[in-house]
This record gives sequence, structure tokens and C-alpha cells, in this order.
Amino acid sequence: MHYILSDIHGNKEAFDTILSMIDLQPEDHLYIIGDVIDRGEHGIELLQQIRKMQNCTLLLGNHEYMMVNAFRHPDNLHLKYIWRNNGYMHTYDRFVDLTQEEQEDLLRYLESLPVQLEITVNRRRYILVHAAPQELLEAENERCYDPKEFMVWHRLSKFSRMPARKNVIFGHTPTWKYHKKARIFHGKKTLAIDCGCGFPNRGGQLGCIRLEDMTEYYSEDGIFTQDEAVEWLLKG
Repeated sequence: MHYILSDIHGNKEAFDTILSMIDLQPEDHLYIIGDVIDRGEHGIELLQQIRKMQNCTLLLGNHEYMMVNAFRHPDNLHLKYIWRNNGYMHTYDRFVDLTQEEQEDLLRYLESLPVQLEITVNRRRYILVHAAPQELLEAENERCYDPKEFMVWHRLSKFSRMPARKNVIFGHTPTWKYHKKARIFHGKKTLAIDCGCGFPNRGGQLGCIRLEDMTEYYSEDGIFTQDEAVEWLLKG
């Protein structure tokens, strides 16, 4: 089975709740499409936990991107300012408590993360990316962007035109921007899965989806399969 989630934002309790729900087996695989850190308290702990999971792949999010930039360019105050304005404090405090060797090891791990992946499940092709697929760089009129920066920072709209014959699963933008609910949003050839876990005061939660049958898992709302998800799966 293939499970996808994103934007944990330091909420270890929510992540562990989802893990208990999906009961990940050795033959299963979990994809986390960015933003493990910041806002919540346990981002560094979560990174260390995820690194040890044999059947889990983490993709780069804009928060990991900001963290690497801030520490790799310590004299660039602008990079640190951007990260600070995006909820960096808990992550920063816990990172600087690590030994120098542990810090370097973690930064190298983040630098090694893929930015975009393609997988096929039940003959359906999926692009996994934190914010926006590279194929849309020119279509979204963002020619000034570095491709990596585009893929972790760009905001997709309901009307963004997706690549042909592929389905895009992305996080980054809380799903209430698309349908006013902290639930996975099923768009045309898209799945938006950032259910606002970084904003619990706004009713956000962690969402996860199993691609084989579109079963959805939520850290607060439990497990269910929506009729609209089944319809989306059958569109082909």
C-alpha cells in the first residue's frame, strides 16, 4: 500500500496518531511530501524518527529548504529572517542543542532529499511534490524562479493546469484555501493534502491518503472514504 501525507509541522502526536491508524507494514510505503519541521515543537525529533523508518521517503519542503539555507549561509541575515518569520523557533532551538557532528549529519540528510518524485499505483501516474511540479514552471509564469524554489514555494490554484496524463499530489497550501475544510481536497487531476496541521488553533489536522482505494486518515477526525474520493478515482 502507498500512503501520502504532508506538512506535519512539528506535531509528533498527530504523526504518531496517523502511524497507529495506517499500521504500516514492511511491504507498505509512506511518502511525506515536505514540511516536517517548524511551528510545532518536535520537528527535529520527527526528522530523526523518519530517517530511521525503512519504508518511508521524505521529500523536501519549503521549511526544510529555509532551514538548510539559513545554516549553510549564516552571514546572510535575509535567509534567517525569512525562516524566522515562518515559525522557526522550536526547530532552531533544538537544532543548536545537537552536537556539531549531529548538526552536519542532519543538514546533509536534508540536502539529499528529493524535491519531486513520480510513482505509479494501479496504473495511475502520480507526481509527488511539496508545492508545485516542475513541469508547471513556465505555465505558471514564474520564469524568474529557481526550479527547486518553485517546487517548494509556489502556490497552486484550483485553475492551475496539470501535466498531461499525470495526477499531482501536493501539500504546502492548507486545503481550506480550496474548499474551506481541513480535509484532503480532490481537484481536477490533483490532491491537496496539507490539512493545516501547522495551525491547530484554526482547526487544522494531519491528513493522510492511501492511494490504492482513496481511504483517508485524519489525526482528529478518524478514518473514512469519501464518495467524492471514489468518484475521483474512477475518472481515470
